[in-house]
Amino acid sequence: MPGISDFSLFATEYPMTLRPFTLLTSLLGYAIFCSHSTKLYAQTAAPVPPPKPIERKFSADALYSLLTAEIAGSRQQYDVALTNYVQQAKITRDPQVAARATMIARYLGATQTGLDMSLLWAEKAPKDKEALANASLALMQAGRLLEAFEMSKRLYNQGGEPLFQNIAASAETLTKPQRDRLLQGFKNLLPRYTHDEQVLVGIGLLLQQQNNFDEAMTYAQNALKAYPRSIPAAILEANLLHELKRDREAIAKMADLLTFYPDNISLRNQYANILTHYDLALAQQQFAIIAKQQPKNADAILSLGIIAMERKDYKAANRAFEKLLDTETHTSTAHYYLGRLAEAQENWQEAIFNYLQVERGNDFLSATISLLDIFIRQGDFISAQQHMNRVRTRFPDQSESLYLLHSQALIKHNYLAEGEKVLNEALASLGNNSKLFYARAMLYIQRNQKADAERDLRRILQFEPNNIVALNSLGYMLTDDPLSYREAEEVLTKAHNLKPDDPVIIDSLGWLHYRQGKYVEAIRELRQAYTSYQEPAVAAHLGEALWVTGAQEEARQIWQEGMKQAPDDSTITSTMKRLKAE
Repeated sequence: MPGISDFSLFATEYPMTLRPFTLLTSLLGYAIFCSHSTKLYAQTAAPVPPPKPIERKFSADALYSLLTAEIAGSRQQYDVALTNYVQQAKITRDPQVAARATMIARYLGATQTGLDMSLLWAEKAPKDKEALANASLALMQAGRLLEAFEMSKRLYNQGGEPLFQNIAASAETLTKPQRDRLLQGFKNLLPRYTHDEQVLVGIGLLLQQQNNFDEAMTYAQNALKAYPRSIPAAILEANLLHELKRDREAIAKMADLLTFYPDNISLRNQYANILTHYDLALAQQQFAIIAKQQPKNADAILSLGIIAMERKDYKAANRAFEKLLDTETHTSTAHYYLGRLAEAQENWQEAIFNYLQVERGNDFLSATISLLDIFIRQGDFISAQQHMNRVRTRFPDQSESLYLLHSQALIKHNYLAEGEKVLNEALASLGNNSKLFYARAMLYIQRNQKADAERDLRRILQFEPNNIVALNSLGYMLTDDPLSYREAEEVLTKAHNLKPDDPVIIDSLGWLHYRQGKYVEAIRELRQAYTSYQEPAVAAHLGEALWVTGAQEEARQIWQEGMKQAPDDSTITSTMKRLKAE
């Protein structure tokens, strides 16, 4: 769902008086007129007095290049048009040529060229509000916010509408020193613009980004005193109330403002977003209103679907995601959630169909996991294999991760032989791969094939002698055999030297020392491990060492803590049964 601090409400798209390639208009017409005015007057039939010519000293080459640009634009050869206009803007340094180049660059999305031309335009027309506005916008979009701020100040001084709020809303990308400079620049405007809405809201936004919520609130409220129906100030106040855990106040204020501006999408969107933290039913209602007001607002439709799904309103969720497919935006996400809906209703074929439509992106991994889970739960190993083969063909650079994903899905459902088969295939395909060898070693341990597990761990260390995970796992395995204690000590000490603060390695060392009968050393190390890593296995080890050394009450306490944190884990109960400590 969209972020709480969405200030898209303030985004300003300054109008362009010169639209790309609609007419051979002012600039070119004036230029040709100035060069050939006598000839043009002689051919004019209308007795209307001619306009006063604007003096421009364009060469014949420049005129030819500009005419070529316009003809290219009319033929939709926009790259040619832009190249010619940029070239002539640099040669002539004429503000209208630079303006035309700026507009074409923006039309084509040529960001850097648009920035360069807008700066040239502003340089040659320093009092032109449209030039200053475009330069400020281009600087802001390029992340050059301090320069954008200075350009907006110039625009403000010329009576134009500055981009102060946009600039402040974009400042999250700045470093703290840069944001401090920008904030000081805003505050320097206060003596002259004490009650200016953009200045007050801009300062509030910058303070919000620094987590200075109370001071930011002061500026938001000052803006609201001067402009009681200010949407930007109201949104800022609501976001600050949300940050201060005062959601009820935020919701009440935004609901009140919506009675005055029921059609303001940005305001309602902020209201709906805050409601997602407080009342999902009302949030769903608000996103439904937005989706009705703007049927092609894909973000609102997506939010509506996700909230409806979370509320188990499956019919509304399904309608939203189907509608999202019609917008041709967030298509993969829509298919992913439709797959989840179908799976929740045990409509397996529909779920499979939708998961298969999910392309690379945020939902691809989750969709692949869900799809594998369905195939494997149905015992359809062939379909699972075929699907993963197709995915690996499409994404060969992800082969390692995809093999691991496939094997883990099988192991999760206790299909250990099938999981081993996938890992064997992966190693045959990819060769020496530490992650695959390690995954197979852990599988062998689960199947109680300790010799095979030890072989794979040693293989890893042959080509990655400092692999900490393999060192620790091998060392821990060797603690099972008194004849291997010396090697276990060497391996675990090496791992500890490589990563001295790792609690898992410290636990392994402590367990080795316990097995060796070095109880004082063992308990010290196991306590250290348990302090930062309170997992059942560590709790089981520490509890056993304490129990054996007579601290049975403390051992019970440690075990109870461990079982509370992981009630389904059998490690501690198995230890207690073995020690007859129930």
